[in-house]
Amino acid sequence: MCLIIKKPAGRRITTDFLENAWRHNHHGWGFFHLEHPDQRDATPQRLVWAKGLDVEALITHNTSLPLDAKVYLHLRRATHGDVNREMAHPFEVRPGLLLMHNGSIDCLAPQDTAVSDTAELVRLLRDMLAGLSGAQAGRLIRSQGFQALTATLIQGSMVLLLDAQGPVRLGRAWHAVRREEWDEAMAGIEVSNTHTWGEHSAAQAQSPEAVHRGQAVLA
Repeated sequence: MCLIIKKPAGRRITTDFLENAWRHNHHGWGFFHLEHPDQRDATPQRLVWAKGLDVEALITHNTSLPLDAKVYLHLRRATHGDVNREMAHPFEVRPGLLLMHNGSIDCLAPQDTAVSDTAELVRLLRDMLAGLSGAQAGRLIRSQGFQALTATLIQGSMVLLLDAQGPVRLGRAWHAVRREEWDEAMAGIEVSNTHTWGEHSAAQAQSPEAVHRGQAVLA
């Protein structure tokens, strides 16, 4: 099912929240954001992204994120496809366009079991946007027609696209973490679902070693 977390500018994703989310979604991680999210001049904004498989690198990368950037974090729980770095999110749809996905699109489950449904979605979008300039692709993914075309396919899922103009969300709406669900430090930070990270009281009942037991699945 996976989890996407949206880190607002000026906020941090706390380590305890991230460790608990990793227990439920330990098949890979990835971040993306724009290098200068508040820039207003004509200079194109550069996409910054990273992904990996181990929790130590995840925690280190999270603590090094620029405070003033709006950052999106994906934690994978595999339903289709191998567990490897290639299947971790984000995916590069085309140069200058990245994608994260939370949910399952069973109709896109490929016959090749090594490949995920998200990878197949990326292939379809790559074909759809082939031959377009970056500006044309940017206009298309922000159009009502594109939303209508993809709505049935991604129903129940959340798809995030990021290019130099900023993020585009398709499908499911965000859920803002409530104070009573975790704590004050995470209150208001938005996540893509409510059932793959657990509430604070449940997390406290688990030992810290559970994070590393989840990582062992990758070995």
